[in-house]
Amino acid sequence: MLTYQKAPLAFLTNVLDTYGDVASFRLATAKIILLRHPHHIRRVLQQKSGTYDRSSMPYKMSRTLFGRGLATVEGGEEWRSMRRLMQPSFHYQRVASMAEHMLAVIQTRLERWDEMAAAGKVIDTAPEMRSLTLRVVARALFALEEGEICDRFAASIDTVDHELGAWMQFPLLPLSVPTAGHRRYWTNRAIVEEIIDYVITQHLADEVDRGDLLSLLIATEDEETGARLTDEQLRDQVMIMLWAGHETGANVLTWTWYRLGMHPEIQQRVLREIDDELDGRPPTLADCSKLTYTRAVLDEVQRMYPQQWLASRRALEEDEIGGFRIPAGTDIFFSPYHAHRHPEFWDDPEEFRPDRFTAEEVAKRDRSAYIPFGSGPHLCIGNQFAMTEMLLILASTMQRYRIELESPEPINPRPLLTLGPEKPIRVRLMPRGRSSA
Repeated sequence: MLTYQKAPLAFLTNVLDTYGDVASFRLATAKIILLRHPHHIRRVLQQKSGTYDRSSMPYKMSRTLFGRGLATVEGGEEWRSMRRLMQPSFHYQRVASMAEHMLAVIQTRLERWDEMAAAGKVIDTAPEMRSLTLRVVARALFALEEGEICDRFAASIDTVDHELGAWMQFPLLPLSVPTAGHRRYWTNRAIVEEIIDYVITQHLADEVDRGDLLSLLIATEDEETGARLTDEQLRDQVMIMLWAGHETGANVLTWTWYRLGMHPEIQQRVLREIDDELDGRPPTLADCSKLTYTRAVLDEVQRMYPQQWLASRRALEEDEIGGFRIPAGTDIFFSPYHAHRHPEFWDDPEEFRPDRFTAEEVAKRDRSAYIPFGSGPHLCIGNQFAMTEMLLILASTMQRYRIELESPEPINPRPLLTLGPEKPIRVRLMPRGRSSA
């Protein structure tokens, strides 16, 4: 178990390389079956999704940390009811209204970056992206404006993220044990929940549609039952979406800056496309569909660094996968990180090649080979929101700057709940004019 905790990606890679696409290992007292082949994962997530639910050990931990939201409940009618309630909140028209919130926050951050770029300052990408995406998500989810409350909220979220990451790396003591780090976690989590409760109370009191996601969640009724989300369910949904929406987006953008810095020729193609499509004006939601190569860069980043790098289910009844018997009650782990590198579907998988995601290449490839947002009934409900957020941030940034790495050293991923870099990625933002393309 200690080997897995210290270096989980290396451990899983060794297990799969040794035993193949279906392997097993022990984690504490539990026997885990590990899957890598996209077709085996498809069986669990799509073809027999009713046989595999989210009562596995990692999901039990997630419910302790984040409550019972759409992304953590086991499944069944509770999940279906939540999905019916929340689906309209993520339709294209609603994302379009939230895009205006996103762009307002991005513009404020660009003004800060202009000052840093003019002074030649080095930016530590990961914390900067976490700060930006948190503010984008907080504004889009529940109209939290920049100011003292937002700053307090951001500082507390950052501490919660840090302490949770430290605990996930070595979860030797339960979070209930009052170590210094655990106390910081609970103190700052209480501040986050207090602010979320305050925002929910304000929304409930004035009953005004602010164009944010929370306004719609409050107003939505289940068409079949007439039920609405309770205050507790609203808080759990907001907590999960807030954490997932900023942490995963920040990591993808951090890796994107790293890869653009490592591959100047790819960065140049992105700059050219943004200049040609935007012609000097700020990006809008309508531009996202035109930035096909920029989108391909983000897709390739998510192939190499999928944020849900390891996921799980529990077998509710006996099954067979790849010729191996799966007993009822077994925890199944499956690895998008390794599926995205499977040699049957990806040639030179460690090479960064956005052209894998041209329309022609995507049409030829088995769809099950690429699952950055999962697949099947539990496909991430916020995938369109996430891609819009990342495209608008990337396009707005690259319109103004070139990315220059302070040092072009190789940086490996650090696998915790998500997949961030193991060490800081420091860059300089080099102001550019249209002529630089």
